Amino acid sequence: MANPYFIFAYNLFGKHYEKKRLDFFGLRHSLLKNRMDVAFDVYMSGALLSSILSAVGALFFISLALLAFGVPELKATRLLLPGWMAPLMQYKSIFMGLILGVVFTALVFIVVYKIFQIYPALMAGDRKRRIDSMLPYAVNYMSAMSGAGVLPVDLFRSLANNDIYGEMSVECRYLVRDLEILGHDLVTAMKNLSVTTPSLALQEFLQGAITVVTSGGQLEPYFQIKTEQYIMENRQNQKEFLETLGLLGETYVTAFVAGPLFLVVVISIMSIMGNAQMVFLYIIIYALIPIGSLMYVVLISTLTPEA
Repeated sequence: MANPYFIFAYNLFGKHYEKKRLDFFGLRHSLLKNRMDVAFDVYMSGALLSSILSAVGALFFISLALLAFGVPELKATRLLLPGWMAPLMQYKSIFMGLILGVVFTALVFIVVYKIFQIYPALMAGDRKRRIDSMLPYAVNYMSAMSGAGVLPVDLFRSLANNDIYGEMSVECRYLVRDLEILGHDLVTAMKNLSVTTPSLALQEFLQGAITVVTSGGQLEPYFQIKTEQYIMENRQNQKEFLETLGLLGETYVTAFVAGPLFLVVVISIMSIMGNAQMVFLYIIIYALIPIGSLMYVVLISTLTPEA
């Protein structure tokens, strides 16, 4: 991710963030869990530069909008403005333009900057979900390979080279990196991975494997036990997901099919009788139903476990 853009940003703002290492402890850990191979000061320098550029673009946009459509009309009243500001009302267009420009620009800057800060944590959460979904199948693979007499180091290396297991393969690549490049032993490599992985299930699995290895036990029976455990948990999770999906389906039909249809009929009848405004009908048809459906799509996509 440390492309020329982020390197350029680091040259501008890097010294500002180098002294704030402790202030961004959570961000550094999220970057590590998300496997984003970029230092926090480089990342935050890019975030600051992107926020500044976005704010400048927002200022340019709001300036064009004000020139094209004018400044919103502000009526002076005693409740809103004190008497001593009455002579300044002739400059109200300038003041309103400045206030809108400053507020909109500052808002865009803050939003973009905050998005950069929370993005690694959000992506780490997504990686956690994908690792947890692949963990039962990866452990089953490890159990079969271990039963065939494959050594643990070769087992993790084989899993790292097998892209079918998705993010589990990515995690194993970092374990193999510690073994082959950094020269760590298997126990140390598993400890490092358990600390940096976003998945609590994988962390628990690795800690159990570390206990087995350090106590002189065999990994094959441990893999078999964990395989049976994860298969049972996976079946239970699938059952719970289907029940949740059924509940969400009933809620969607009630809230965004039957409910809006009833309101559309009622408002249409009332508008014919002259007791209702058509704006509410437009809100339901063009805002409530599309936005609600989109929210349900995102919600179901988030809850759906990857097979």
